[in-house]
Amino acid sequence: MTNAGKMAEVRVRVGTCPAVFDRAPDRNEVWAWVVDLACPPVPTDELFQRLTAEEQTRALRYKIAKAREQFSIGRGLLRGLLSACLNVAPGAVPLGYLPSGKPVLAEETGLHFNVTHTDGIAVIAVSWQRVGVDVERVRTVENEDGLVRRYFSPAEGAAYRALPERHRQAGFFRGWTTKEAVIKAAGATVACLADFDVELDPERPPCVNAVRDPQLTGPGWVLAEWTAQNDAAIAIAVEGVEALRVENLPHG
Repeated sequence: MTNAGKMAEVRVRVGTCPAVFDRAPDRNEVWAWVVDLACPPVPTDELFQRLTAEEQTRALRYKIAKAREQFSIGRGLLRGLLSACLNVAPGAVPLGYLPSGKPVLAEETGLHFNVTHTDGIAVIAVSWQRVGVDVERVRTVENEDGLVRRYFSPAEGAAYRALPERHRQAGFFRGWTTKEAVIKAAGATVACLADFDVELDPERPPCVNAVRDPQLTGPGWVLAEWTAQNDAAIAIAVEGVEALRVENLPHG
């Protein structure tokens, strides 16, 4: 730890293979596992068997097969990753939920995790600090300016409109993913989206510029971003560190 009580640079190690993550991360590591939901690294039936009886029932309630499979894949892979970190069976990983709906480890282990998914891709992050992650497909969004006015802060709205036209789409998805990552790390809800400001200019490093909600105050949030599958924008927020460095690990 530094004199300010923050951990120095932490490596965000991005991998796509289960074999990469067969232990708990080191204290200066965050693991981010990017999953192609159309081609999961473990058969879907096997992942379904990792779920608890309650989770299996929840999965079967999904009437749309794609949604059912995405839940089973995401939760099964999460249980497998956490089981390697905690050295327990996947079904024995003690998962619980915050009032916001965020899944957490129900027993005090010191580990934190977060899960996100969008069409065809999921990301699972594990850290010794509070962590949040978000992924979005970069695409044309109808009424982008209206969404900025509704969900972003006034300062962010002004910054968005000041961007050159060629940067506005990137600025929108930078803002959306980084803001979602922060509130997910904090266990907050979308009601807080306008209560803090992030850097929207894609030519500048991602960062949190201001915080006005008590739920989001504390040691501070550090942001990083990368892309996957060419059009997926991924952002991660980690609490109480000085810097993040993204490392893409080789495919196993």
